[in-house]
Amino acid sequence: MSKDFGLSNIYLKVGFALVAISLAMLVAAFVVPSATRYLNGGIAGFCFVSGAVLYVIGRIAQVRRSRAQA
Repeated sequence: MSKDFGLSNIYLKVGFALVAISLAMLVAAFVVPSATRYLNGGIAGFCFVSGAVLYVIGRIAQVRRSRAQA
């Protein structure tokens, strides 16, 4: 397995990081209920959606690059 875990371009890396951050925020809100007022659901939702969009763009770029090399 490669060192980058299949995250070969910047879109995949940033998208994965944003999704991971949003999931960590949601888990923290459930584990520590008093932190809910600091962890706004809108911010976690924005991170999740934008991370998912960037991740999909990265996968599309990866497929296009692999087809161009073939």
